[in-house]
Amino acid sequence: MDRHVKKNIDALFAPRNVVLVGASDKNWSPRVWDNLHRFGFEGQVFPVNPNRSEMWGARCYPSLADLPERPDHLALFVPNEQSLQILEDGGLLGTRSASIYAAGFGEGGDPVGLDRAKRLRTILERFQIAATGPNCMGLAAGRSKFCTFPDEHLEPLKAGGVAALTQSGMLGQTYSRGIVDAGLDLAYLVSCGNQTGLTFADYIEHLADDPALKVITCYIESVKDGASFLAAARTARANGKSVVVVKAGGSEEARKATLAHTGSLAGSTEVFDVFAREAGIVRVDSLEDMVEAAAYLSRMPRPRGRRVCVMTNSGALKSLMTEAAEVHGIELSVLAPETAKRLYEVLPDAETSNPFDSKRTIRQDEYLGCVRALHDDPNVDVLLLAEEMPREAGIERKVRNLTGLNDFVASEATKPVAVFSPLTFHETAYMQELRGQLSAFPWLRDIGKTFRTMARILDTVGVAPLAETAPVSTSRSALVETWRRRAARLRQPTALNEAESKELLAAFGIQLPREIMALDPEAAASAADEIGYPVVVKGVSADVPHKSEAGLVFLNLQNANEVREAGRTAITRCALLDAPLDGLLVAQQVSGGTEMVLGVNDDPEMGHALMVGMGGVWLELFKDVAFSNPSIDVAGAQAAIARTKASHLLAGYRGSAPRDVDALANAMVGLGAMVREMGDILAEVDINPIVVMPQGRGAIALDGLVVLKPPAS
Repeated sequence: MDRHVKKNIDALFAPRNVVLVGASDKNWSPRVWDNLHRFGFEGQVFPVNPNRSEMWGARCYPSLADLPERPDHLALFVPNEQSLQILEDGGLLGTRSASIYAAGFGEGGDPVGLDRAKRLRTILERFQIAATGPNCMGLAAGRSKFCTFPDEHLEPLKAGGVAALTQSGMLGQTYSRGIVDAGLDLAYLVSCGNQTGLTFADYIEHLADDPALKVITCYIESVKDGASFLAAARTARANGKSVVVVKAGGSEEARKATLAHTGSLAGSTEVFDVFAREAGIVRVDSLEDMVEAAAYLSRMPRPRGRRVCVMTNSGALKSLMTEAAEVHGIELSVLAPETAKRLYEVLPDAETSNPFDSKRTIRQDEYLGCVRALHDDPNVDVLLLAEEMPREAGIERKVRNLTGLNDFVASEATKPVAVFSPLTFHETAYMQELRGQLSAFPWLRDIGKTFRTMARILDTVGVAPLAETAPVSTSRSALVETWRRRAARLRQPTALNEAESKELLAAFGIQLPREIMALDPEAAASAADEIGYPVVVKGVSADVPHKSEAGLVFLNLQNANEVREAGRTAITRCALLDAPLDGLLVAQQVSGGTEMVLGVNDDPEMGHALMVGMGGVWLELFKDVAFSNPSIDVAGAQAAIARTKASHLLAGYRGSAPRDVDALANAMVGLGAMVREMGDILAEVDINPIVVMPQGRGAIALDGLVVLKPPAS
C-alpha cells in the first residue's frame, strides 16, 4: 500500500463528510442516506445530482464544486466512465476516499474493462484516494458510525469485536447477519469488490492496528498480491488478531467461475492453505464455520497446544464426540492419574476417560469441581464443554452451572474454555439474553461444526513462520545468470529439453542416474556400452516435453543392437511429429525404488510452491500430493512428505525396506533453492518420477522438465 493511501485509509473508515454522487430514488443512494442517519454519522451528508435541487428533505447540489465544504468521501452511484471523471474532479478538490459501486472494470477479463481499471488505478494513485471497489457494495464502521453499505436491514455496528471483509457484497449482507445472530459485535463490514482500489492486504494491515478488534474474517475469491497479503496476516497475528478465511477456488470449476467474477485467476486452495497456515491464518470451509471460528477467537486465545478434553453429561454425545474428534484429526488428551483421582472424589460413579461423562446434570459444586480438575490437567490444552442452553426460565441447576462456569473462566481459567451445543438451535429471547450474560466464554453450535472449526484453529498452533527470504547461494551465480540471459530472449514460457533440464536440476543438488547425451544411434550404442546394461534410451526434443506419450522412451535395453534400434525409432517418430531431435539420452536403468514426483508450481496468487507426492503413472490417478513453501528446510520437507499417503510406502509398507526419505527431503530443499535463485524466470518444474531408493542409496530423478519464462520486467 502506498504510504499516502495508507494514511488516507483512515478517511475511508472515518470520513469528515459523505457525498452521494448520482443521488436518486432509483439506485442504492436512499438506503445509504437512511443508514448514515440511522447509524448516527456525525459528519455532513451531501446529495449531488445536477437535475435535482432537493433530495429527501435536504438540499441537493449540482456538482462537487458547489458543495459548502471539501468532499471527503465519494459514494459513486454513477456508471463506470462517469465514476472516473467524478473521482478526478474530487481528487482535484481534495477527496481522500471513495466507495465505487459500478462494475465494468475488467471483472471478466475483457480488454475494455481492463483498460478502464488501469485508468482508475492511475487516478487513485495520482490523488492518493483510498477506495473500496469497484463492483462493490461499500463499507461500514462501528466506531465512526459510518456506512455506505446499502442494506436497510443492517444493524448499527459496534467498536471492537469482529471485522468482516468480503469480495461479494451480497454475501456480505448475509454473513453480517450471521455474525450478529451469533451474539458477536460486528465492528467493520467491507465489500472489497474487484480490489482495483484497496486490497485485502491493505484492509488487514490497517485493521491490525485497531486495539479493540479481535478477529478479521474474510471471504476471498482472489488474492491480488500474495506476498503483501501474507505479510499483513503476520502483522495481524503479531498484534494479537486472528485472520479467518473462506477461500473460493477449491476446484477447477470454482476457479473458472471466479475468473468471470473477479477478473483474476484464483489460485489453488491447497497451495493457499500452505502459505496461509504459516502466516497464522485460520482457513475454514464455509461461512458457518467462519462464524464459529470468530465466536471462539473473539473471546479466547488460541491454545498453546493441540490436546483437547471434552466434558458432557450424555453417553450418546460421548460416542458422537469421540467419532468427531477422530474424523477431524483432533487429539483427545489422556487424562493424568491425579485428574482421575480428583474426578472420582467429586463423582464416584463417573467414568474418568476423555470425553468425560458426568452422566447427568450435576450440582454446581460438582460441576465446577469436574471443570477445575479437567482444566488443571497438565495434558489438557483446551477444554470443551457440551451444554444445551435452556430455552426458557426455570431450569435453575443448568443456569447456575453456566453462571458459575462464566465466573470461573473470567477469574481463574488459565487455558481456553469453550462451550458448545449438540445442535444449532433457533434461539429464543431468553436464550439470547442468557448468552449475553455469559460473556467470558465462547458458545459454539453443533458437534460437527465445533470439532471441524477447532481442528482448523488447532492446525495453526505452534506453527513457526518461515523466513520470507531464505539465503541465496552465490556458487551457482554464473550458471543462473546464463539461464537468465536465455530467458530474457523468450517471448513466452518455454520448456527446456530433458538434458538441459537435468543439467540445471543437478546444479541444485538433484541426484541423477548415470546418463550420456548422444547425437546418433551409433554414439548411443557406445554410450550404453560405457554405462553398462540394462539402459534406457530417450528421444530428446524441447518440442516434446512428455516423451512417454509420444513413444520416445525405450526401457530395459539389454545390448547395443537394441539401443541402435531404439535410436532409429526415436528419429523416425520425431520426424513424424515434426519435432527437431536434440539428441538421444542414454541412461542407467534404475529399479528397486518407490516412484515419487517433485515439482514447482507457479501459483497465480501465492507464487511458487513446491509439490511432492506419489509419482509415475499414479500421479494423475490418485493426486496424492502435498504442497510446501520453497523456503522450507529439511524438517519442513519431511513434514510435507509425511502429509502424503505415499509416505506409508516410503516408511516400509508391509515389510518392504524403508526408503531414503532424507534424500527426497534434500531434493525438495534443492528445488526450493532453485526457486529462490531463479524464481523470476521459473514457470514450472516437473520431476516425475524421482525414484526413492532404499535407505542410504538416494533419490534419483529419472525424468525432469524445467519451463522458463521471460522475466517480469
